[in-house]
Amino acid sequence: MTNGEIFIGTAGWSYPDWEGAVYPARCAPADKLRAVAECLDCVEVDSSFYRPPTARMTANWLRVTSHRPQFRFLAKAWQRFTHERAAPWSRAELDLFLGGFAPLRERLDAILFQFPWSFRNEPRNLDWLGRIAEQFAGWPVAVEVRHDSWAAENVPVSFRRCGFIYCNVDQPQLSHCLGATELATSATGYFRLHGRNAKNWFREETVYGARYDYLYAEKELDELLARMRRVASKTQRTFAVFNNHKDAKAFANALQLKARAQPEAATRAPVELLARFPQLRGAVAAAGEEQLPLV
Repeated sequence: MTNGEIFIGTAGWSYPDWEGAVYPARCAPADKLRAVAECLDCVEVDSSFYRPPTARMTANWLRVTSHRPQFRFLAKAWQRFTHERAAPWSRAELDLFLGGFAPLRERLDAILFQFPWSFRNEPRNLDWLGRIAEQFAGWPVAVEVRHDSWAAENVPVSFRRCGFIYCNVDQPQLSHCLGATELATSATGYFRLHGRNAKNWFREETVYGARYDYLYAEKELDELLARMRRVASKTQRTFAVFNNHKDAKAFANALQLKARAQPEAATRAPVELLARFPQLRGAVAAAGEEQLPLV
């Protein structure tokens, strides 16, 4: 891809409800990643939020996607750096996390520090971000904030000074939720699309994936793409990551957006996904042979 283009992918690649839609049931973990890499441009590692990966794991991700060297990786920062802020992290914790990503370094375009809505624009949190900038120097750091206190005019200036990639979020427009943005504070643009399920956004998640159970309509995708193109015009590359993962909606929306953003390329979809989302037909091609209906 050339400068200014948009890389489209999903947050994570291993979900139980993607079986039978994105990849076959009970397939090996490597085959799940391979299936995503066959159709999309990038993927955001989700598991690294819960525990740091080992170098052996990340080296294996490179091996699994070696047939697509242009496929890119993003990764969520360990929750120790974003959600467990009662005390500073240790040097051992930092080395554990970064050591695991060392093999992936050349194809890793961002480490995403995803902060919760409760993370406000206030001095102690600015100090926390300053420590991230200092200790992750040399690594591509992206920051996602969700509270509207971060809509202040000095925030983009501060992010540029720290060398942060600004992560534009699409989320339900509820009280004090950061609204639509199209900011670029580095040579990399970033969008994370969580869906707009306002009913479940702040609810305790008692049903798997309920917060992210949302399928973007075509009109919404067109509006999002217009924002992405404006950011892409100011950056070398821009990433659009769908996090509305329930029932493979993220994968379907990612393919719809890719077909719009890259009309000159052939966008392919797993056959089973076309059966689940017939609205994809005509915009994408089947990756495999479709079984004709019995008559």
